[in-house]
Amino acid sequence: MTQWLAFLFFGSLAVLSALGVVLLSNVIYVILSLLSTLVMVAGIFFVAGAELVGALQLLIYAVAIAVFYILVLTAVPWEKALKKDSHYRVEGVLTFPIVLAFYLEIILVFLLGISVSPKGEIWKYIKSLGNTEVIGSVLFSKYFFAFELVSLVLLVGMIGAVIIGRKEEKTYEDSSP
Repeated sequence: MTQWLAFLFFGSLAVLSALGVVLLSNVIYVILSLLSTLVMVAGIFFVAGAELVGALQLLIYAVAIAVFYILVLTAVPWEKALKKDSHYRVEGVLTFPIVLAFYLEIILVFLLGISVSPKGEIWKYIKSLGNTEVIGSVLFSKYFFAFELVSLVLLVGMIGAVIIGRKEEKTYEDSSP
């Protein structure tokens, strides 16, 4: 019963914080709402018994990504990056079915879980080894290429953010002979 109440607590705060990310107009408040959402999702992972994933959520997302956003916020020349006064309604309407499909997939995976794994192999590994060992062995054996590909995509995104955020240097021509 307490796990269910803790899940409801973290889940409702995560949803409220995520709404703050979408609805708030001040960039500082958006980043704070994002940080709150990431911490609440880590709380959900801890309640679900996935301690390693919860710790990774806190370390990678709540610390590193939030600091990265703050770095970009301070480095981007906002006079160039300001968007239009109107919201992008057409894009929102077009992407809503895709986002809905993703959420339905997340709900399906959450409800079915590891019970649909072939012959219950994952459950046997978790019972014999524990969460950390199973995640490490699967991640660095079967999904090693995908893991490295994601790290490459994050590196390219970080380089792009630095390029966008750098200050343009003004060159002055020397008028002396």
